[in-house]
Amino acid sequence: MIPPSSSPNDNFSERLRFWRVSHKLTQTEASRQLDIDRSYLSQVERGRNPGNALRTRFLLIEKSSAITVKGNVASAYGLRNLPVLSWTQAALTIDFSVVPREWDEVVPSDITDERGFGVRLRGDSMEPRFSDGDIAILLPGSVPTNGETVLVNLKDEGVLCKIMHVQLDQNLITLSSYNPAYPPMERRRDQFHWIFPVASILKQLRRV
Repeated sequence: MIPPSSSPNDNFSERLRFWRVSHKLTQTEASRQLDIDRSYLSQVERGRNPGNALRTRFLLIEKSSAITVKGNVASAYGLRNLPVLSWTQAALTIDFSVVPREWDEVVPSDITDERGFGVRLRGDSMEPRFSDGDIAILLPGSVPTNGETVLVNLKDEGVLCKIMHVQLDQNLITLSSYNPAYPPMERRRDQFHWIFPVASILKQLRRV
């Protein structure tokens, strides 16, 4: 719900506070939904300039779980809409020189990678850090480095979200999980279709 007079250029602090008050949320309750500290929310409501991460979360919540954000709204906040592929679509896509024309949804983001896109995660291998249903924003134009979270497509195993470490001989890659129930995996470079670094994770705040 947004005020009748609202537009993409409305003051963000006022818009944020209107959303909280109209939904009868305390600052503590609203900060939990936005995944920020209550003190930070208070400062933003008083006029502190918010970061793009907060802007993105707020846009998603404000749209009441509708992931699509109108282009003029996204651009007003310095964002652009990225296609979001399902887990299955990502597994079936081998060549990302052109992002598939069919996707489930879009999500606003501030990344500059022109080939960037999102993938909705599946499974629990990255719990408790990342959860089933969260959206990983990927950077196909960047080279992943040791210790980064990546999304990979293995030729015989499909798509996985893991933490990457390259062995000294540069041929073996170790993929590990946050969830201790999943042991580390070692794979050769020629076993991958692609490896893309994860720029950010958009949390699914409401489980359905």
